[in-house]
Amino acid sequence: MTEIIPWRCLFCEKPFPDAESFEGFACGRRVAWDPDRLRLWAICDSCHRWNLRPWPGRGAAIDTLEKIVRDEARLVAETAHVSLFYTDTMSLLRVGKAGAPEEAWWRYGRELIRRRRDFEKKESRLAAYSYAAIAHVSEAIGLTDRGIKIFWDADPMADVLRWRHFPWAAWHGRVPCPSCNSVLLAVRFDLSWWLHPLQGQDGRIALGVPCDRCDPWTPDKVYPIEGEDAEYILRRVLAYQQIDGASDLMLEDAADAIRAAGSVQSFIQRAARTRGSLWRLGPTQRLALEIAMNRSAEHRLLDGEIRDLEKQWRDEEEVARIVDEELSFLPGR
Repeated sequence: MTEIIPWRCLFCEKPFPDAESFEGFACGRRVAWDPDRLRLWAICDSCHRWNLRPWPGRGAAIDTLEKIVRDEARLVAETAHVSLFYTDTMSLLRVGKAGAPEEAWWRYGRELIRRRRDFEKKESRLAAYSYAAIAHVSEAIGLTDRGIKIFWDADPMADVLRWRHFPWAAWHGRVPCPSCNSVLLAVRFDLSWWLHPLQGQDGRIALGVPCDRCDPWTPDKVYPIEGEDAEYILRRVLAYQQIDGASDLMLEDAADAIRAAGSVQSFIQRAARTRGSLWRLGPTQRLALEIAMNRSAEHRLLDGEIRDLEKQWRDEEEVARIVDEELSFLPGR
């Protein structure tokens, strides 16, 4: 068994936890490395400074990290020079292009599969039919909640789950119609199938809500919603529409659709250019759009963090170059 060498931060002298170690050195919870230049840093949890590891064991530790990135970690953000990966216990910053293509659907796919398994449980089905029966009796005596819409000619389970987990509106606000000047005050979940993904002025996806006063079937006469509001609404209504989750086959088809577009952002832009309703997109494209929208939102949240990490890497790389060049003149190197 390899002995774990206690190691402290060179700057604040706080000890690195030995929960994660590579080649006998405790590395803490955040590690950075450059496989081409054989650099390896442990990032201190307390002061966030980068600690360059000594030469012995660097190569083997980097090989271990490369294997973790390939087999276990998930890519959450990247720039042209660095990629940020997460495992269940660590944050890993790899300098250089990501070694494996990003599978944007993988993380959200697990959530969708979980939804499907919950949807198919006998307990869930029994509860749904019980709620549906109560709603049916309530309707007969005039006590129906207006927010409940259950279609008995199909499986009512999805409708009941939507009623239980979502309010009646996905968004409240004020947006005027450019054609008739009427004002939209809310976007209803049960009418969300007719929302139109559009290309926004800022390059991001926008939404068109059909104006029932003008012509609800004409995509040119819509209440336009852009920016963060549009993305917020779209993510919510797609979750509402896919309340029953997805099978492995459906996920693979959605992943193929994202891959065919080239990237998550390219897929979102392609969906925005179709100028059709969410209903017309079809189940596979809607599923892929939900995955892509969630991935895009997370990427923006991480964008600031990874750019700060890239700047820190550039500073630390210069120090590492000087240190390694000086060590290269020592005997035995």
